[in-house]
Amino acid sequence: MSPADAPASWLATLLPATVVLDAAPPEFAEPFPFDLDRWPAILADCVLSDGRHMVLGDDGGPHHVWQRHVSRSRSLAYIIVRDDAIETRRRAAQRLDRRLGGAPPSQQGGAFRPTPFQRRRLNLLLDILDLTQTPDERPTSYEIARRLIYRNATIGRGQEWKSSTERRRTLRLIGQARRLMTGDYRSLLRGVVKG
Repeated sequence: MSPADAPASWLATLLPATVVLDAAPPEFAEPFPFDLDRWPAILADCVLSDGRHMVLGDDGGPHHVWQRHVSRSRSLAYIIVRDDAIETRRRAAQRLDRRLGGAPPSQQGGAFRPTPFQRRRLNLLLDILDLTQTPDERPTSYEIARRLIYRNATIGRGQEWKSSTERRRTLRLIGQARRLMTGDYRSLLRGVVKG
């Protein structure tokens, strides 16, 4: 598998909570020793052409780690890219470093934790996508509204439907669901919920 085929949860460019490890400069001869193979709960471990990608289980939330190709004899260093997610990257490295040093689990810093409203909305958008992506049926916006958005409400048909606020809201939600599918899902990995 190439890095381009890797799941989004392994790509540090998309998931800023991924801790990137690389070889430390040779001047740092006495590294703090740690061996990720001895982590108590390795949830995922995959070696790709660009290095080793791991998800380490922890009571405070998983640690996503990308260990670039480094020989075991080299010291490791955290790579924190200076971009718009630098604080998330810094907190993720600090959280992993504290755990490696023996500190108790802490909550995942910078992770996306949707509010109850956001969870309901995201679930609704996924339901809309499921319904619209079903090969056998291509439901109309009216059918989507009736089946998913306004289940217990009476909504008009014909001209009444075409000029209704329910139709406008349904079309907005369908558009948002499609944008989520075609790329906006990446913003969720950064902890951002769009409109």
